[in-house]
Amino acid sequence: MIKTINSWRGLMAVAVVLFHCGVGWIYNVAVSGVTFFFISSTFLLAVRHPFGRLTAGAYRRFVTSHAARFYPLHWLGLALLVAIALWFNTGPIDWGATALNALLLHAWSPVHDVHYGLNPVTWYLSALLFCYAIYPFVANRVGHWRLRYKAALVLALALVLAIVLWPLDIPHREAVFVNPLSHVLDVMVGLSLAHLYRILKARYTVTGRRTATLIEAGALLSLAVVIGVNVATTWIRPWEDVLIWLLPQGAILMALVLLNGREGLIGRVLLSRPLQWLGSISFEVYVLQFVVFHLFAFVVSPLVGHFGWSIYGHLEWFVLPLLLPLSWVVNRYFTRPLGARIKNVISKLDSNDNQDN
Repeated sequence: MIKTINSWRGLMAVAVVLFHCGVGWIYNVAVSGVTFFFISSTFLLAVRHPFGRLTAGAYRRFVTSHAARFYPLHWLGLALLVAIALWFNTGPIDWGATALNALLLHAWSPVHDVHYGLNPVTWYLSALLFCYAIYPFVANRVGHWRLRYKAALVLALALVLAIVLWPLDIPHREAVFVNPLSHVLDVMVGLSLAHLYRILKARYTVTGRRTATLIEAGALLSLAVVIGVNVATTWIRPWEDVLIWLLPQGAILMALVLLNGREGLIGRVLLSRPLQWLGSISFEVYVLQFVVFHLFAFVVSPLVGHFGWSIYGHLEWFVLPLLLPLSWVVNRYFTRPLGARIKNVISKLDSNDNQDN
């Protein structure tokens, strides 16, 4: 993991949490952050797993190891939400939709209450699982293409998605946004950016903190410009969920990876310990946010209310102080040790398979 990518993911996860808390002005940052999650994941896969040669064993190991990273935390978050719903009798649970959610198949449904479901943010995991499943095939078939051919495919996919989105209203656009097929575009963008990175890394070397800072500032400025245009006009809004964030977040990703080890002032801020810590728990922050929302509503607010202090309607001030420590505890005592055990089990199975062969 490139450390600055780690920190940026943490900041984007917090932006998503704040938006779900009702902080409306951060909407554009939050939505663009989801785009960064997808393209940076594929970029890192393309750097580590080029899949020039694809075998059944390699595919099985790849999908199993990556799925095992987020299913346990996903199930923990879902179990906590089910327990809260049953304990506080928040209403009937749609067990069919919850089963689809548990399997991470719910994002395929166009029905709002299914693809968002009990833990609304896990549509992202459902789509990411699909991206992991198809990535080895895409990398094997398309990875050796010239960059211009990859770029042409990206433009073709973007055009198809734009045509699909154009006539749709917001609820139907959301159904397209969460559908895993929409994020084939993100996979291709991440793959193309990895190709571009290899070209630029071989030809150009950034020296000097001032130059690095200007590159970082320019990448962030591109995001600010797109946000400004989206706020000030309406003509790009039909594509704001999926398309318009690819260029600025792609520019930020490229700046972070090309300046890895030669960061400017912005990169050095991202390398600070607090932001590195935030990045290390960003997955837990993202998945567990609705657990904390419900704890706030059913435990914290009523408890504080007994002392005459009403905090309803001030979710954003209390969620992060609750969510960040919880995420750290889960990361420290659940995600990391369980991940290490799963990794050891997969390694042993792979060793046995190799001996049998």
